[in-house]
Amino acid sequence: MPTKFPPHPEAMVGNSRNPWIILLSLLISVTIGCGGLSTKYGDSSGRNGEQSLNGFGALRESFKNAGFQHRDVSRLSNRVLTNDALVWTPTHFNGFNPRVTRWIDRWLTQGDRTLIFVIPDSGSETDYWIDASKVAPPEQRLEYRRRVAKSINRRIQSRLIRNAAVSNGWFTSSPLPAGHPITKLDGEWADLFSSETSQSGSYTIEYEIEPFSKSKPAKAAANTTTGGAAAATPGTTPTPATAVVVSDNEITNTPVTLQPLLQDQSGTTIVAQVQSKRWNGSQIIVVAGGSLLTNYAFTKPLAIELADQLVLASLPPSTPPPSAGFISVDPQSLPVSESKPGVPKASGWELLTTWPMSLVTVHAALLGLVICLMLLPSLGRARHVRYSVKGSFGDHLDAVAALMNRAGGEQFARHRISEYMRRIHGETQGPWVLPEPEHEAIHRPAIHPTTTESSTPPGLPDPPAGGHTQPSSQTTRPLDPTDSDITANS
Repeated sequence: MPTKFPPHPEAMVGNSRNPWIILLSLLISVTIGCGGLSTKYGDSSGRNGEQSLNGFGALRESFKNAGFQHRDVSRLSNRVLTNDALVWTPTHFNGFNPRVTRWIDRWLTQGDRTLIFVIPDSGSETDYWIDASKVAPPEQRLEYRRRVAKSINRRIQSRLIRNAAVSNGWFTSSPLPAGHPITKLDGEWADLFSSETSQSGSYTIEYEIEPFSKSKPAKAAANTTTGGAAAATPGTTPTPATAVVVSDNEITNTPVTLQPLLQDQSGTTIVAQVQSKRWNGSQIIVVAGGSLLTNYAFTKPLAIELADQLVLASLPPSTPPPSAGFISVDPQSLPVSESKPGVPKASGWELLTTWPMSLVTVHAALLGLVICLMLLPSLGRARHVRYSVKGSFGDHLDAVAALMNRAGGEQFARHRISEYMRRIHGETQGPWVLPEPEHEAIHRPAIHPTTTESSTPPGLPDPPAGGHTQPSSQTTRPLDPTDSDITANS
């Protein structure tokens, strides 16, 4: 049996009870705001969540005033498991990811948890322009009528391309052929609304909530849909639909029951409650349209009183200050972080932080730092500069040999070397020292035949008159460049 909720006290929720104050604030923000009219759908925080017509900042403020600690949720993880309530206002809804279904089912099993899922629709932009055109100045009414016509055309276009979302076994949301105005409220929560709210016809619903059944033909159409597209939310361009195939094993195996909490005059479910015995008192509350809870919807009594009932239904029986998470991500793309059982093990680059690789990593890092410093121009090793040699000692030897050849050959060279060894080094004997004759004038043999002309090669001085040549044994001695004395003297 569904849970009964008593009327919510005025001071507990603390919602604004003057709708005209909210409407005036929206008009002022649109008039003097830097960004103009914002119609982004789904956000409950930030500029879009607070100032957009289709934001859910007012709904979040209701939870805050009731004492909830609130935070944004962009990923389902172990940290999110501690929340007592999750308010999900997605921008698109084509069905639930199987991993998301398993995570939500595990979260609900903890007991006393509440998931509020708001089915996205065309939003409240059209309602805003219709209401604003009624109070517009006469000179601006034509422009407001044009805005109303454009908004109605966009809403009709979004409704034409809708299709039934893929069900995961909790509930089925089917688009209505046209907007269904609410003129009367019925159901278990109907008595909790005032008579003025029950007779208000300023709201329309675009989706119908039904229990999931495998025997219905709608299941086959929902499991494989090729015509149509996802419901386009305000501020977005409709995109063609792609084939969505869901296998039977993606349907949850948790047996659930769906009970309508609020219906309209024709019996169409506006708010439904999904429960299961496995969930230990947890529940899923499904709202048939986001236009019932947007910021602009709070300018009318129905949204305020509906938010009161949602907040009251989300309160846990007895806990410290409750916590609520707000999600605006598509159920198909919401990431899930599932921890594996056992002790976590490092992998990949994390291995460099564990023993013994951590010790090697530190030394490798220090070595790399030293190498980087070595490669710096100001800190590296000195480079070897290669000088280009423009001369060769061999060329000098060739030049000296050519001069000696022109001076008279080997005999003259020996004589000059002997003089050098005697006069410079003071040697009197040795392999390069020629012995001096005792009587130069008598015993000196003729080196050259006697002629009237000088036999001295040109460019050199004449030999001394008393000189004579050495014996033939000394004149024919070959030069020995390996001689120790010569090497030492040279």
